Amino acid sequence: MGSVDIKQDWWFDEIIMLQSIWRRVGKQIYLTLLTDPIDIKNKIVWCVSISTEVPTNKNFNGLKQITLNDIKRTDLEEFVKQINEIVLG
Repeated sequence: MGSVDIKQDWWFDEIIMLQSIWRRVGKQIYLTLLTDPIDIKNKIVWCVSISTEVPTNKNFNGLKQITLNDIKRTDLEEFVKQINEIVLG
């Protein structure tokens, strides 16, 4: 687990690589903290994206995405279960 070392750009704050150590050993997913496109200067995180590839640009489509506002209204256990089914399937 750790941060991915790629050129910093306005559309994300951080990309974190997570790697499975059991069941599908070595499987990697990337958790991307996306920056609010309305407040680029302050780099405020507004959304979390999950993908199986390193996102390369702001138009990259992740497997799952959730805004921080929606986290309060989302069943996080179900959200994580969906990600596990997609990634570990």
